[in-house]
Amino acid sequence: MNTPIRTELMPGVWLTAVQTRKFKTSCWSLQLLTPLRRETAALNALLPRVLCQGTAHCPDQELLGAALDRLYGGTVGPAVSRRGEVHCVGIRGEFLDDALTLDGGPIFPRAAELMGDLLLRPATRNGRLRGEYVNGERNNLLGEMSSIRNDRRRYAALRLEQEMCREEPFGAGRLGSPEAAAKIKVAHLDRHYRNLLAESRLELYYCGSASPEEVRQAWTEALMGLPRRGRPALPETQVNVVPETVREVTETAAVRQARLALGFRTGCGIDSSRYPALLVTNALLGGGPASRLFTHLREQRSMCYSVSSVLEAHKGLLMVQCGVSGEQADAAREEILRQVEALKTGQFTAVELDAARRGLGYRLRVVSDSQSAMARFWLDQAVAETPCTPEELTELVGEVTAEQVTECAGQIALDMVYTLTGETEQE
Repeated sequence: MNTPIRTELMPGVWLTAVQTRKFKTSCWSLQLLTPLRRETAALNALLPRVLCQGTAHCPDQELLGAALDRLYGGTVGPAVSRRGEVHCVGIRGEFLDDALTLDGGPIFPRAAELMGDLLLRPATRNGRLRGEYVNGERNNLLGEMSSIRNDRRRYAALRLEQEMCREEPFGAGRLGSPEAAAKIKVAHLDRHYRNLLAESRLELYYCGSASPEEVRQAWTEALMGLPRRGRPALPETQVNVVPETVREVTETAAVRQARLALGFRTGCGIDSSRYPALLVTNALLGGGPASRLFTHLREQRSMCYSVSSVLEAHKGLLMVQCGVSGEQADAAREEILRQVEALKTGQFTAVELDAARRGLGYRLRVVSDSQSAMARFWLDQAVAETPCTPEELTELVGEVTAEQVTECAGQIALDMVYTLTGETEQE
């Protein structure tokens, strides 16, 4: 795997190109990076769905599908993610790699052209985004938001983030609110789209057999006419938030199994020198099947049906969630806090530490086996502006000491406890 080449194509437009013959397809991505705000989050979530409905040359799904078929059955789709308090809004594409075309001819220039058309030359009517696409995709977005409530794990995680960060932009969420989404009109979204094009940083990504110079040229031609207003800067994510008191929120629903979610502040983001130690700390706590939470809560004491911890690396949040019967929720909470305290006081073995480091090392090594995983990894690095490769991060993780874990754990502070429970066990 070659080292990615990163270049600035024009003010505020960056390309990360990975040249490799490892895959049968090439992976493309364009992401508009903009501040995450409550008033625009739903607009951002809706926009790429609408853009992927068609282009000026292929204004409907039938014609767009035919164009993709001519590119050996390529695929395109919307992509919306959140890196701390940066909203990433864009389109991802996957096409047959040039090395495998029937006539040996390159298709990446046509792939780049199609990606550029989706972003800059969408299907319009009377100079605006098409109303039927806006209305249809708005309803689909509202349907996705509604479906989250049926997935208790996702819903508990969402509510924990909303309550924990209710005074911060991060609390707006990846998709925004249903109330905001329901109010979106064509004119509003069209105006927001044109502002995003001019004012957002654009991150481009390519992984395939074409050379970085060939890809740079293809992207440059595809993005001709992109409006620019200076060199957009990304907002700084609030990481060093210190909770004054532990807040608690309990909600009821027709569930048999309660969901208990604890949110911690770590004071450490992905751009910190302490980040490798934080990764190991999370892996020790609940980030894997050999973690302390899994071993102590589920295997030894049978207190919960499932338990794990996850990191929001850019924001520095550590979130623990478990499925538990209602009468065991308090005991599970106490045991989770006991395990966090154990890490703070160094009550873990060298075997546990080594297992955590090796597990992380494996997950980082297999990043290069998946194009989507690589795209996510390099978008993380682009947002954080930390040019660290998976191999370099693997080496740093392998060098984390017990003392560094103890020091890192010592900065972890409980902020929010969220419980989703049924009114009775039979509900």
